[in-house]
Amino acid sequence: PRDSGGGPAEDSASKGVRMLARELAIHRESIVDRCIGSVMGAYPDETAKLLKKEGDPFSNPVGAGLRQGLADIVDALADDAGDEVLEPALDRVVRVRAVQDFSAAAAIGFVFDLKQIVREELDPSVGELSELDGRIDRLGLQAFDVYMRCREQVWAIRAKEIRNQSLGILELMQEWREKRFENPENQPP
Repeated sequence: PRDSGGGPAEDSASKGVRMLARELAIHRESIVDRCIGSVMGAYPDETAKLLKKEGDPFSNPVGAGLRQGLADIVDALADDAGDEVLEPALDRVVRVRAVQDFSAAAAIGFVFDLKQIVREELDPSVGELSELDGRIDRLGLQAFDVYMRCREQVWAIRAKEIRNQSLGILELMQEWREKRFENPENQPP
């Protein structure tokens, strides 16, 4: 239990948070690389190779965005950052997958893989990871919200496109009809 008076319980908790943050920073690259492997595992082999190959945002914007988003997520977890930091990082990763018609489970599954990856990478002396597990679980829920917002945007764009196509077809039909009946020979009896 935490002692709000700044006693030993609070010191122990803050020491644990600092130790966890330090361990996450030490193992950051390995954790990020494994997260990238988790994300890329959902793609066909050739696509995954292409996305992993180049980190330059100009020659491979999707791969670079995924890498940067995953790195930002790991950093935010280490810093115990709030939603204002996590939201853009999640959006970079989840938006790509939502647009590519991944299911919700496939689009956000990397978040839950992150929990296992962190446990495997961190030194067991870090201690109890239940607080980090809770943060990752909340991150998963937040990722689902991001996924749903992205899918809603995709469906709104598709609905607008269908509506515009339908209106275009109706306009063409009206023009055809007007031209057809301009000629007196084509008038109905």
